Amino acid sequence: MSAPADTMGRTAVRRGPRPVWAVLGRGELRRLLLHPVLLGCLAFMVVVFGIDGGAGPRDAYLMTTGGLSFLLGPFTFFAANLLASRDRRHGAEEWLSSLPAARDRRTGALLLACAGPAAVSLVFALVLWAWYAAADSLVRAPSVLEVSSGALVVLGGGLLGVMVARWAPWPGAAALVMVGLVAFHLRVAERAQLLGAYVEFPRWGATPTEWAGVIDGSRAWHVGYLAGLCAMAAIGALLVDVRRKRRLFLVGVVVTACTVLAGWAQLP
Repeated sequence: MSAPADTMGRTAVRRGPRPVWAVLGRGELRRLLLHPVLLGCLAFMVVVFGIDGGAGPRDAYLMTTGGLSFLLGPFTFFAANLLASRDRRHGAEEWLSSLPAARDRRTGALLLACAGPAAVSLVFALVLWAWYAAADSLVRAPSVLEVSSGALVVLGGGLLGVMVARWAPWPGAAALVMVGLVAFHLRVAERAQLLGAYVEFPRWGATPTEWAGVIDGSRAWHVGYLAGLCAMAAIGALLVDVRRKRRLFLVGVVVTACTVLAGWAQLP
């Protein structure tokens, strides 16, 4: 029997099955976006913006660049960590080990789901960009690299949350990591703000809302630096369960070296 043909006379080709991590990733994406921690953060951000929507030039520039990641990044970290550690907390790890989907595939699905909050952050920033531009609150249009950097911080927060859940599956580990990140940021921000996870691109003026220009440094290298950190977190999470650890470890070494170079090159 001949293969079925479409209306254009071409032979129809049946698509093969999608990868397991992609199928699982769709479910994990839904769970992450609907996680109470993340929904609470988004609701809080909407309320704050509704109350203080008429921001000055500096705050308008801040919110359209990295300001959203100040809250959404840490909350995505905790939401992804809770999602990745739910099997251990519910005592279902032994039962899940008998399923056809190996744990490294489930980890890949969780990493894929982290793109959801990052996309939400990017859309939110673009909406604010249009809002402030219409209100003539932006004295300078933010660059695409500056806007996208906030979404990369949110993505990195989720990936790091999964990595911590895989390497340190103990109660309180995520909180300790977050405390360490905050301490590192406060220490680094005094000398090189671009090396921190959260960056305020506008400079401080005489008042907190006064426009005083933007900080120096390469935006392109900064995006590369953030992308490298995201890749390092994803590789670190996968290293726990993959079979061929040596190959992935070597990739991680190369990515880490490139990230360090990008971190150095971004500085003014």
